[in-house]
Amino acid sequence: MKHKRPFLGAPTEVNVTAHVITISAVSEVSMDYTVDLYLRQFWRDTRLMFESFNKEEETTSLTIGIDMVKSIWTPDTFFPNEKKSFFHEATSHNSFLRIDNLGNVVRSIRLTVIANCPMNLHTFPLDVQVCALEIESYGYSTADIVYHWHQENAVTIDENVHLAHFTIGQHFHIERTISLSTGNYSRLTTYFSFKRNIGFYLIQIYFPASLIVVISFVSFWLDRGAIQARVGLGVTTVLTMTTLMTSTNASLPKVSYVKGLDVFLGVCFFIVFASLLEYAAVGYITKRIRGGVPSEKPSTTLCYYEFDETPSSIRVDAMKNQPKARRSTIRRVDLPTVRFLFLYFLLMFLFWEKNIIYH
Repeated sequence: MKHKRPFLGAPTEVNVTAHVITISAVSEVSMDYTVDLYLRQFWRDTRLMFESFNKEEETTSLTIGIDMVKSIWTPDTFFPNEKKSFFHEATSHNSFLRIDNLGNVVRSIRLTVIANCPMNLHTFPLDVQVCALEIESYGYSTADIVYHWHQENAVTIDENVHLAHFTIGQHFHIERTISLSTGNYSRLTTYFSFKRNIGFYLIQIYFPASLIVVISFVSFWLDRGAIQARVGLGVTTVLTMTTLMTSTNASLPKVSYVKGLDVFLGVCFFIVFASLLEYAAVGYITKRIRGGVPSEKPSTTLCYYEFDETPSSIRVDAMKNQPKARRSTIRRVDLPTVRFLFLYFLLMFLFWEKNIIYH
């Protein structure tokens, strides 16, 4: 009996429900997620109908263990997008099979599934990922088994399920038929939506990168003659920005397209590097224009003598003829600062406008 399905003429209908206990390890590196669930399957097998032997206490259902399950027919259900799965066996095998007197069968199993979840990281970390869990018969085509969701709310998620880096959004399920080289198969699919929480990335990446950009602007307030200080500050901010970019991408998948985080860090790196390059360019251009002529004319000293009545008392006063005053330091410093601030905030506005609307 265990080798033959019920209703050999028409296909056997198997209804399915799933209750999600936990969802964990949603990984953008390995492109998968882990779900722990109760999987329940319902079907009817008239060969299992029975009558109660005790008329006074009529028995309407029987619950049998894992050993007896091997003696009757059960659907060969599997998960097509599964990477790895296992049953729970503490303190005994977490499953049961219940049969009522009309031949209706319920099989419940607790299992953990690591399922494949291809992710689109174009807007990372302001992204929303949708992961699927697929259910199908391994060997029976639609001529033998047809799967249905048992009811409208066939998939439920425990209210205590929470993720550190994601917020679980809406979930929905569908029924469809898959055409393969070996035939047509009935497949059930449920989709889970995961919205990434940005708080971690704001604290660890966005705020530090923005502060590095602000620090690079300090070089505009330093004296033009403080070459070592300005160059040292510029090089330090560039190297710090490079280290931040390298460490950030080391924990992310090696994708061949540009992520949203890459755009943000690229803009910050461009501003930091441009502030260093601006000082070098201005110094070089100024030197070429002046042709090596000193920027200040040599000062001349005028001396005059006053003789008091006492011959030995002579006072000498010196007056320096100062060169024409240069433009104020404020005007000289504010112009590049304003330009860079305007460019930085413009690029940040465009970046956040696009990503927040999508998020």
